[in-house]
Amino acid sequence: MAQDVRQWLDEIKRLKQQLTEVQRERDAALESANQWRQLYSTEAQQRREEVKRNQEIIGALRSQLEQLEQKFSVPQSEILSKVTINREIERLQSEDEMKAKLVQVMLERDRARDQIRQLSESLEQEKANHLQTRNSLTTALGDTVDLLTKAKGQSSSSPGETKPKIELLPPEAFEDHSSALTQLPQGTQLPLPQLPPMDESED
Repeated sequence: MAQDVRQWLDEIKRLKQQLTEVQRERDAALESANQWRQLYSTEAQQRREEVKRNQEIIGALRSQLEQLEQKFSVPQSEILSKVTINREIERLQSEDEMKAKLVQVMLERDRARDQIRQLSESLEQEKANHLQTRNSLTTALGDTVDLLTKAKGQSSSSPGETKPKIELLPPEAFEDHSSALTQLPQGTQLPLPQLPPMDESED
């Protein structure tokens, strides 16, 4: 009987040791799990912050790209022209073809420059003609005012005399006819306006 009790006591002691070891392993596992959970939370937080920073960087780069596109925007026609030129270059097979194409392009460039130069000269000539016409009209208007002033002085000395009615037009009214006046032959002067003759019989 005493031997059986001793065996049971030894078994209980062994089981207690096993239980203590199991509890120790469980605590170690829980501690490890807590550590891993903390590491995961820290890593996840870092990932979220990194994603947020990347999104902000992407937004800033996209904004800069839009600003650059607006500042250095290339017209659609220019893009199509570049595509067409690249296709033509790809079709060239030999050096002679490339030289011939280069000569053709240079000739077209020279013709375009000549056209631009002619248009610029025509525009400058038109501006000069317009200025000359305007000066002529201004001079004619000044002469007309002088004649009217003299006529008014003469008519004021003759009471009861009917005064001629002369309407002065603003300078803007002459602008519409400036292009027609530029067609006059060179050296042609504009006739000065004539006043009606004064009746000297009443003096």
